[in-house]
Amino acid sequence: MNNIILIPFAFLKSYSGGVNLKGKNDKLNLYLKNCCVSCVSAKKNAGEDTDVAMVTNMDVPALYKNVLDNAGVKVLKYEFDHFSFNGAYDWALAFYKLNALYHAVKELGYDNYACLDSDVYVQGSFADVWKECSKKIMMYDICHGLQVEDYNRFLKETTDFLNKESLGMTHYGGEFFAANKENAQAFVEECISIYGEMMNKSFKTSMGDEFISSLAAARLADKVRNAGAYIYRFWTRRFHLMSTTYEYNPVTVLHVPQEKDFGMLKIFDKYVVQGKLPDKKKVWQLLHLTHADWKIALYLKLQAFKG
Repeated sequence: MNNIILIPFAFLKSYSGGVNLKGKNDKLNLYLKNCCVSCVSAKKNAGEDTDVAMVTNMDVPALYKNVLDNAGVKVLKYEFDHFSFNGAYDWALAFYKLNALYHAVKELGYDNYACLDSDVYVQGSFADVWKECSKKIMMYDICHGLQVEDYNRFLKETTDFLNKESLGMTHYGGEFFAANKENAQAFVEECISIYGEMMNKSFKTSMGDEFISSLAAARLADKVRNAGAYIYRFWTRRFHLMSTTYEYNPVTVLHVPQEKDFGMLKIFDKYVVQGKLPDKKKVWQLLHLTHADWKIALYLKLQAFKG
């Protein structure tokens, strides 16, 4: 078996990136540092049978290219020529994930493909993920219900797009995808079809690439399995939603969207740029999984006191 993990990242000056990152002037370097942490942790921990590639539309600056080269991470360059929307569109650059996966599946000869966000830390082997891929497409059910505003927004948009009730459709996160070549081919074909429908209808979503990938998953529902056993989305700041699955029944991938400009930077600056990784307990500490940042801890105590 030969397998690959893709970490996509696109940069276009006129395009909007993620909306979870606020107040940083040098977003390009910040994102590149996050990409390096994600890629290097995947290369070190996922397994010897797994290649890792940063997939991008840009020439990677020398500092980061050297870090990736020294870790044995590939760099693949694909133009942003599919799934491209107007640059002012929220999450416009996030759609590059689907573009990267489309090109990789069409042009590379791997048995299994995974695609992860750039703000993840891979702490374990992908061996079990690749086993699961022999049967199913693995995607992350973020487990939102009707009590969650974002899920209601997702249902409204999918209902409007489909012109029929979408209640019960699963909202899958965009941070994790894994499948064998056959199923990955089917998935990207569904995604490109949905993208075409969106363009024909001039339909705009506020859900980013997750809108397209969740609709594609719904069309391939019999092939999809929840990947929640292998990834968890940890919210470490004022929106505080945590689990101990970093250690107990441990997930393989730690997704830390609020640590882009905190813990992920510390891991890059103190370890990855020097060609090494911290041990797991140090990773958990730096990513604020075992304890909250003191400012957040104080905020949570105040909120509890007010309650």
